[in-house]
Amino acid sequence: MERRNYPQNRPQRPIDYLKNSVNKIILIKVKRNRLFRGKLAGFDEHLNLYLEGTTQLFEYIDEDGSVHEEHETLGDIVVRGDNVIFVNLANPDG
Repeated sequence: MERRNYPQNRPQRPIDYLKNSVNKIILIKVKRNRLFRGKLAGFDEHLNLYLEGTTQLFEYIDEDGSVHEEHETLGDIVVRGDNVIFVNLANPDG
């Protein structure tokens, strides 16, 4: 079988972006429209995510039509990978 050599500047795989976000703050959305923000401490091949210092974010609209956001502190949590809809990765500069 022939071995291919890829150029060093090839695009990163999605898992590489996730690896670069370890120990950084991320935002994830899971099923049932729930949002969590926390420090990504680790993950596995199933996209199970271990978050430290996590808060759950709630947005709601009051009677006047104003949007409000509330937070609930959860601490350290594990989110099962098949519940994850999207991950907003950490800023590569921060």
